[in-house]
Amino acid sequence: MCRRSIPFWLCLVLLLCAGPLLAQQAASQSGDEDDAAAEEAEEVVSDTIVVTASRTEQRIHEVPAAITVLDSTALEHIPADNFGDFLRNVPGLNVSQMTTRDIAITGRSATFSLADSELVLMDNRTLYLDFFGFVMWDFFPVDPQEIKQLEVVRGPGSAVWGANAVNGVINLITKPPREMEGTSITFGGGELDTIYGSVTHAGVADKLSYKLTAAYYQQDEPYERPTGTIPGTEGPTNPGGTPYPEYENQGTKQPKFNFRVDYDQNEQALWSFSGGYSGTDGILYSGIGPFDIDTGTSMTFGKVDWTRKAIWARFYVNLLDGEAVNLLTRGIDGQPLQFAFDSNTYHIEAGNTSVVGRDRHILTYGASARQNNFDLSIAPDADERQEFGVFLQDEILLGEKWRWLIGARWDDIDPIGSVVSPRTTLMFNATPQQTFRLSYNRAFKAPSMINNFLEIVLVNQVTLPMVGPYVFPTLALGNPDLVEERLDAYEFGWVGTFGKATATISVYRNETKDDIDFFPAVFYSSQNPPPGWPLPPPILDVPPPFGLKDTLPAAFSYRNVGEVIDKGAELSLQYRPSLAWSAFVNYSYQDRSDVKGVEPVLLPSGEIVDPVNIPPKNRFNIGGFYSGALFFVNGNVNYVDEAFWTDVLDSRFWGPTDSYFMVNLGAGVYLADDHLTLSVRGQNVLDEDIQQHVMGDIISRKITAQILYRF
Repeated sequence: MCRRSIPFWLCLVLLLCAGPLLAQQAASQSGDEDDAAAEEAEEVVSDTIVVTASRTEQRIHEVPAAITVLDSTALEHIPADNFGDFLRNVPGLNVSQMTTRDIAITGRSATFSLADSELVLMDNRTLYLDFFGFVMWDFFPVDPQEIKQLEVVRGPGSAVWGANAVNGVINLITKPPREMEGTSITFGGGELDTIYGSVTHAGVADKLSYKLTAAYYQQDEPYERPTGTIPGTEGPTNPGGTPYPEYENQGTKQPKFNFRVDYDQNEQALWSFSGGYSGTDGILYSGIGPFDIDTGTSMTFGKVDWTRKAIWARFYVNLLDGEAVNLLTRGIDGQPLQFAFDSNTYHIEAGNTSVVGRDRHILTYGASARQNNFDLSIAPDADERQEFGVFLQDEILLGEKWRWLIGARWDDIDPIGSVVSPRTTLMFNATPQQTFRLSYNRAFKAPSMINNFLEIVLVNQVTLPMVGPYVFPTLALGNPDLVEERLDAYEFGWVGTFGKATATISVYRNETKDDIDFFPAVFYSSQNPPPGWPLPPPILDVPPPFGLKDTLPAAFSYRNVGEVIDKGAELSLQYRPSLAWSAFVNYSYQDRSDVKGVEPVLLPSGEIVDPVNIPPKNRFNIGGFYSGALFFVNGNVNYVDEAFWTDVLDSRFWGPTDSYFMVNLGAGVYLADDHLTLSVRGQNVLDEDIQQHVMGDIISRKITAQILYRF
C-alpha cells in the first residue's frame, strides 16, 4: 500500500489547532449566549436519563452499575469509521478490529475473535447471534445521525437481561421520528476506495410520526495482511515458526434500510412499529480461520413496541440468512469449508415499574419468551432453542441518602435448563450529585449452537523434520453436555458531578467459572497415528523436543474448564463547560488474569503459558470537541498496551500484538444557515501500522470527506 503525501494532513492539524482561537473569537461576539449554553450544559450533564442498567428510566447518578453514555452530539462528531471507533473511547472496553468489517468488543476481560460475552442491543432488540455466540456490528441498520445515545453498562447485566450479558450491555437508542423531522442527505468517500451515503426523511402528522432511511457503505480496498512468521511461534516442535496464512483479503459492501412509525395513542400510550434490512460481505475471523462472507448475507428485522407510562411490551423478529467459505480450512474432501447459516429469532417480552410501600419500594419486573430456529451446515443437529425468563428488582429507599437494590432473574434455556442470576447494590448519595455504590452481580453465558453441535472434519498441516509439509485430518465436534459459563462480579464505584464536570471511579473483581473452551481433545499417538504417517509411530509418544507427543490434534471439542479471575480499575473525567465544548479523559487498568484449573500449554518457543488471552494491561483515552455556530473540530487519542492471543486453533498460531497509539481527527464547517455541513474525518491519521489481534489485518490510516445536507 502506498504512503500518502503529508502537506494536506499538516493543514488539517493546523485547522484543528486553530479551532480554539477561532472559537474564542466567536465567543467574544456572543458572551451572553455562551453563559446560557453553559447553564444548559450543566443540566445535560447532571440530568442524563438511561434505561439499560435496570430496564427502567434512571438518572445517571441512580444507576446501580458503572455506565458510560455517548450522546448524539458526540456521536455525530467523533471521527469514526465504525462502532468500534466510537466504543474504544469508553473505559473498560477492549476493542479489536480484525478486518475491514469484523469488530470484537469485550468489557473488563480480554476480547477475542467472535467475542461472545457482551450483549448488544438496538432499541432493546438483541443483535447477539445465538447460533455462534457473537455480534456482527455491521447489522446495525442505522446512520449515526439517527442515534440519540449509546449506553454502555460496564459490568454484568444478566439479572435483568438474561443470557450472555456477562461482561456488559451495549444499547443503541435511536431518535424517535419527532426529533428528526425533515430530510437529510449524506455522501462521503476517501481512502481505501471508500464510499458511503444515506438518505433519511422524517415527518409528523398529528398523532403519527415516521422516518425512513436508506444507506450504503463500501470499502473496496481491504487493509493489508501481516506477512512473515507469527512472533514467538518458532521452536523445536515447530521449526521455522508458523507463517502468517496467505489468502485474498476482502473489503466490504453494506446496504441498509430501516423505517419507524410511531402512533401517539394518547398522552400516556405510544405504539411504535419498526423494521429494517442490513446486508454485508467481507472477512469474518474465527478460531478455525477466516471466513469470506458471501454477498447477499443479511439480517432482516421487524419490531412492535407499546408503552403506557411505565408499562411496556415488545415483540420482534430477527431473520439472518447467509453463507461463507473458509479461506484456509479445508474439509475432508479437500475443498474449502463451506458454512451456510439461517437463524430466525422470535421474541416477546413485557415489563413494568411500580412504586409501592409508602413510596419506599421501586419494583421493576418483567418476563420474556424466545424461539430460535436454526439451519447450520456445520452443525446439522442444531435445529431450535427455546428460552423463557422472568425478573424482579426492588430498589428500597432506606432514607434520603441510602438505597438498596436487590433483584434476580430466572431463565430456562435449552439445553442447559434453569439458571438464576441474582444481584444486589448498596448505594449512598453523599449529595444529590455524588453516589457511592458497592455491588455484587452474577451473570451467565449460554453455550452457542456451534458449541453444542459442531460436526466437521478439517484438514490440518504441519512441517515435519526430514519430511517437510504433511497434511492430516482433524475432527471438530460440539459438546451438548456443556453447562453455562458463570461470572460473579464484585465492584466498588463512585460517580460525582461538580458543576460542568463528571468523574467516575470503578474497581472490580470478576470470577469466571466453567469457561467454555475450544481445545484439542485427542492427539495422535503410536496407537492412533494419522493416515499416511511418514515417520516411525513411536515418535508420537515421545515428548518434545525429541518427539511429537501432544502436538498433532486428532480431534477438537468444547469443554467447561477452570476459573479465570480478572481484576481492574477504571477512572474517567468528562468536562462540558458549554453545549459547544466537551472534553474527556479516561484510564483503564486490567491485571493479568489469574487462571485456575486449566492445564498450561507449552509454546513452540519453550515457554509455558495459560491457554487464555492476555488483555492489554493499560488503556488510555483522551479527546474533545468544539461545535460552534460556524464549524466543529474533534480529536481523540487511544493508547492500548501489548496483548497475547490464544483464541486461534492451537499453540502453533498463538502470539502477541504490540502496544499502539491511535490518533483520530475531524473537522467541518456549517454553511447555508446550518443546512449544509462539509467535513473531513480521519482514523489513525499518523498512519501507524496497528494490529489489534495476532491474526488481524494491519489497520492503517483512513481519511474520508463528507457532505451532509439537511432541509
